Amino acid sequence: MTKREKLAKWWDIITYGNSRKYVGFIAWLFFDSFVASIPSSIMMVAVYYLLAPVLDSSNAYEQKPFWVLVGILLVQTAAYVFIRRKSYLDICVGHVSAQQEDKLNLGNKLRSLPMGFYATHDAGELSTLMMRNYEEIENLSSSVVSNGAVILIRLVIALVVLSIFNVKMTLAMFIVIPLAIPFAVISYKRVANTSAELIAIQQQTAANVIEYTAGITTLQAYDRTGSAFAGLKDSFAKLRDDSKRQEKAGGAVSMYGRAILFLGIAVVMGAGAKLLVSGEITPFFYIMSLLAALQVYEPIMQLFVFVISMARINQCIEKLSSLRSKRELAVPEHPKTTDRSDIEFSDVHFAYDGRNEIIKGISFTIPERKFVALVGASGSGKTTIARLLARFWDIQQGKISIGGTDITDMTQEHLLSKISMVFQDVYLFRDTIENNIRIGKPEATHEEIVNAAKAAACHEFIQSLPNGYDTMIGEGGSTLSGGEKQRISIARAILSDAPIVFLDEATASLDPENEVLIQQAIDELVKNKTVLVIAHRLHSVMNADDIIVLDNGSIIEEGTHSELIAKGGKYAALWKNQQNAGSWKIA
Repeated sequence: MTKREKLAKWWDIITYGNSRKYVGFIAWLFFDSFVASIPSSIMMVAVYYLLAPVLDSSNAYEQKPFWVLVGILLVQTAAYVFIRRKSYLDICVGHVSAQQEDKLNLGNKLRSLPMGFYATHDAGELSTLMMRNYEEIENLSSSVVSNGAVILIRLVIALVVLSIFNVKMTLAMFIVIPLAIPFAVISYKRVANTSAELIAIQQQTAANVIEYTAGITTLQAYDRTGSAFAGLKDSFAKLRDDSKRQEKAGGAVSMYGRAILFLGIAVVMGAGAKLLVSGEITPFFYIMSLLAALQVYEPIMQLFVFVISMARINQCIEKLSSLRSKRELAVPEHPKTTDRSDIEFSDVHFAYDGRNEIIKGISFTIPERKFVALVGASGSGKTTIARLLARFWDIQQGKISIGGTDITDMTQEHLLSKISMVFQDVYLFRDTIENNIRIGKPEATHEEIVNAAKAAACHEFIQSLPNGYDTMIGEGGSTLSGGEKQRISIARAILSDAPIVFLDEATASLDPENEVLIQQAIDELVKNKTVLVIAHRLHSVMNADDIIVLDNGSIIEEGTHSELIAKGGKYAALWKNQQNAGSWKIA
């Protein structure tokens, strides 16, 4: 990518893809700044009229010029109210609305990325990008670039106006600025060099905080809260050290650069004295130049600080740009739909990294309203097959179809509307129980939600809670038991009423009482549905219409329970092992 293309992408990000509107925003800020600076200019003119009789005894004080200046200030006040209101609204409404729209677009981007993206990007990285890094970009967009542009424009105007009166005095005022620029450049490079490392440790710290809080129950159970916190503490310490190092990296501009600019006041004073003695400038212009120097150097110092901020923010922009360039799941140009629910995998090949195949040429068919189970050792590809059906990833070769329609020819919304998924590891959101169930059907009425809960055998325990269906659930469902979470998940799936049901062994790791209740809920869920089950306990799929045995990403056996037992192959061996394990007792 060329520098011009990088600059274009950088500009597109900080203007939220609307550069014309953003330039208008900067223009209003300039008008705001310009009108706000008028009183200081009026004060200089007023000082001139006050000093004129002192400098020249032939001049007498006149009230008229002062009344004119008062009138100008009144007009300025009215203009300032109008312009300030406009610029304020641009910031609070226009600019913030653009930010929110951009965040929503980024959210849609994340929603449309394949699951493979999330396998390589943890929650700490994404939360840092969406919160801390995005805030940095918002700061750049709303203040650094806009205020920097205003400062530059005002400096140019000051340069032109002062040059009209006396070029030598103007050069004396601006000659020190190039001497301070190298310090800004050095600081920019140093901050840029440390920014990548700082952002990395910010992401790592965020990930460690999420991991520590999510696993606090396990850590407490094994009395490891102290030792585990040591790692988190180290992350905080490194974050502190890296932050201090970056602040020191930008110290040159804040110390040496400011010192040089303050030296400029002495240069202006000395040069002005010489020009005053030679008669090239008047005493009034000399006094005004000294006052103007203070107003010129401070904005330049602020401008240099903005430059340093841009060095830090550039890393954030690169991260955001990288995210936006990620390839989304392809959207069909002419999407198709289907009313059927039969499933077919035809010579499907898939690799997470595009090279090492996890699924190796698998082909099978699930007729409508049939019950098919996938069994095999861990890592054999069971869960991958089910998630390929939901198009969490795109396959490299072959075809997956529902009702004879390739799933890549469907919109993701239509595809997922046909599938209800119940995973072994249930995740519930920090919201009410009713809203967690409503995820299955956002427009559902309260009555429909209650009926789904009854079908999932969770209505009674919900009613026993203090606030019933309005009871708030802890993040991840932490305030509920495993069986309760599982039944709410099944209620969610029942509510969606999708024709295809995918179950990732929903009764695994549950106590017998909960297993019976959940099995009743599952029986209600799968009525008249096409069912695909990942089975760990083989006795739960004995009545399946078809059992597919996987090993290392390939189908090695297929048939009913009795047929596979009769073959005496891999399935029969797994069945025998589980039967023996079930009869195991402590002596």
